[in-house]
Amino acid sequence: MKLLVLIFLSTCCLAGKALAQKAADLPYDFALLRQHDDLSLYATESHSSFYPGIRYLPLGQEGFLSFGGSYRGQYEYFNNETFEQVPQEDHAWYLQRLLLHTHLSIGRNFRLFAETGSSIVAGKTEQSPVDRDELYINQLFIQWQAGALRLNAGRENLKMGSRRLVDPREGPNVRRSFDHLSLRYQTAPDKYAISTFVSSPVRPRPGSWDNEALHGEEYFWGTYVSDIRPGKFIRADLYYLGISYEENSYALLSGRETRHSLGLRANGLLPKWGYDHEAVIQTGRLAGQTIFAWTISFNSWFRPKQSQQAGLKTELISGDGNGRTAGTFNAMYPRGAYFGRVARFGPANLIDLHPYWNIRKGKLFVELDYDVFWRFSTEDAVYDPALNVISFGPNDQRFIAQQLGTLFNLELSPFVSAELETNYIIAGGYLQAVKSDARNLLHAVFTLEARF
Repeated sequence: MKLLVLIFLSTCCLAGKALAQKAADLPYDFALLRQHDDLSLYATESHSSFYPGIRYLPLGQEGFLSFGGSYRGQYEYFNNETFEQVPQEDHAWYLQRLLLHTHLSIGRNFRLFAETGSSIVAGKTEQSPVDRDELYINQLFIQWQAGALRLNAGRENLKMGSRRLVDPREGPNVRRSFDHLSLRYQTAPDKYAISTFVSSPVRPRPGSWDNEALHGEEYFWGTYVSDIRPGKFIRADLYYLGISYEENSYALLSGRETRHSLGLRANGLLPKWGYDHEAVIQTGRLAGQTIFAWTISFNSWFRPKQSQQAGLKTELISGDGNGRTAGTFNAMYPRGAYFGRVARFGPANLIDLHPYWNIRKGKLFVELDYDVFWRFSTEDAVYDPALNVISFGPNDQRFIAQQLGTLFNLELSPFVSAELETNYIIAGGYLQAVKSDARNLLHAVFTLEARF
C-alpha cells in the first residue's frame, strides 16, 4: 500500500508541474461533472502547447473532440468507527479512483459523453459497494439539442439544486450513476428551465464491467423547475421527485415503498449576505402504511470580506414514532458526506445545529465547523447516509453527539489540489445509552487529486 501511495504522489506532482509549465497561460476551471466543463476558451483561443490540443480538437465548423480525466488518492483513518472499540476492525486504508472521459460534439445538435472509472481500495477488510469497483462505465450518454429542447439518454451522474436529495456522491470512492432519460426545456439564458426525467440507479459491484443495471427493483423519476426569479435577490427551485422500491427497510417498517416528494428551494446573494433554504414534504406508501415525512433546512452566511465567510446551518428532519404514519424522511440520493466527510449520520430522524467559518488566503482554503445532533423522534433510530440503521434503542435520550471538524485545502497547481479533513465526534447521551461501551470517534482523510 505504501508503494501505491508513493507512486500516486509522485505522478500527481510531476504531472501537475508539467501541465502547469506547458499551459500556465490558461485559467482552468474543472466542473464537478466533467460534461459541464466550459470549453469555450479553447474554441476562441489558439494555443501551441500539447494540453489544450487534447482538451479541444475542432471537428468541422461547430464540432469538437475533447479528452480529460481525474486521478484521486485518499488515505483514510478511523478510530472507534462504530463508537465502540472493536479490536479486529481496520483503522486505516488507501482509496484510489481514476476517471477518464471523452466528449464528442457533432455540429450544434448532437453530443456524446463517455466516462470510464476504476475505484480500488487497499488495507480495508470490510468493504462497502462505494469503496471498490475495479472497472466500470461511470457515464455514457447522448445529448440531442433542438432550440430550447434538450434530450439526454444513457448513463449519467446526476446532481440537482443544492444536492441535498440528488448528488453524484463525490465523497466516497465510487460515484453514483443512473440509467437515465430526460427532457429539458431552457426558456433562455439566465431564465428558468424545466426538466422531466425517469431513471434507475446502477448498483456497483466490486469486479470489472459487472455493475447491475436496469434491475427493475428501484426507479426514480420527477420534474424539476430551476432558476425561477421572482425578485432581484431571490432564486427559487420547485420540484416533484418520485421513487419506488420493491423492498426498503427502516428501523420500524420494511416492505414495498412508493414515495413522492414535493420541494421548494430559495437562495440568493446580497453584497455581504447569502442564504440557501429548502423545504420538502413526502407522502406515499410503505409496507401498506401511509407515509408523511418532511424536512426544513436553513443555511445563512455573512461575508465581512470576500475571502471570509461565517455561517449557520440547521435542519429539522422527521422521524417515525407516532404509530399512525411512516414518518422517517427518505433523502433518496444525498451527498455521501452529508454532515462532513466522516459520513456517520444521515439525513433522517435528525435535528442539527451547524455553525461554520472559512477563510481563503491565496491558494489555501481553511474551514472550521461545529455540529450538534439530536434525534427528532425518540422512538426511531439513528441512520447513516444510505438509510442503514447504525443504532436503535427506543428511549427518552435525544442528544446524539457533537462533532468538531477542520478542513485544509491547498491548490498546488491549476491541476493538483491537496486536502486534509478531520472530524472528532463526542458521543452524547443517546449513544451512551445504546452502546455498551460508547467511545468518541476520530476520523481523518488526506486527499490528493489531479485533474486534466
